Amino acid sequence: MGKYEALKRNAIEENERMYGREARARYGDDAVDAANERLASLSRDEWDERDRLEQAIKDQLRAAMATGDSAGDAARELAQMHESWIRLNWGEGHYSREAHCGLAQMYLADERFRVYYDTAAGEGATEFLVAALESYLA
Repeated sequence: MGKYEALKRNAIEENERMYGREARARYGDDAVDAANERLASLSRDEWDERDRLEQAIKDQLRAAMATGDSAGDAARELAQMHESWIRLNWGEGHYSREAHCGLAQMYLADERFRVYYDTAAGEGATEFLVAALESYLA
């Protein structure tokens, strides 16, 4: 197994350890297994794009928060970027606006997500992201 394949395997295993139980309870085994298979099948370029987009989302979250408008242009761009990231992770056949909205609600309920987004973009970032997603997905 090459370094890249080991990197993907480790990322999938870590995600399963951190979020697997909740994700399987909320979305079902089939959805989680499909997402894991999707990640395992990503090409090196897709994986790099996933990482680049994840960082760009954090940067855009900071910029959108600075506007104070969770329904404005910067927030809409943030939500579109987040949708692209989710589609890349879940695969085209598995995305729905309802599931994306449900994921956003999970961000508010789970301290791990709050720490992730608030650390990346400042206190209140998780609430802002969820408000932006809710506005965009409505």
